[in-house]
Amino acid sequence: MSNELTIRQVEALTQAHTRIHKIIGTHLGDWSIRYAEEIRPGRGHDITAWVADGEHTATQYLDPYGNGPLIVSRMIILHNDADEEHFDDEGNCNHDEDQP
Repeated sequence: MSNELTIRQVEALTQAHTRIHKIIGTHLGDWSIRYAEEIRPGRGHDITAWVADGEHTATQYLDPYGNGPLIVSRMIILHNDADEEHFDDEGNCNHDEDQP
């Protein structure tokens, strides 16, 4: 199975980076991509691409023709194993959804 992007998907992801920068004022980094099974062999894969920087996340859903929604979100971290002051000796943390 080939996991290559179509030309239109590459163009759409490039445009999405530009749109994300206009929305949040920064670049988030490189896309991570999940390829769906090809419905018709040779047509290309639907993809889900995502990128995050710890404060924001963006997800781009695309069909082989480069069509699909872009979703940009602000993140609220509820738990982080690397923050040793955040949890107790058993690895449990107290968090309140209203407090970051």
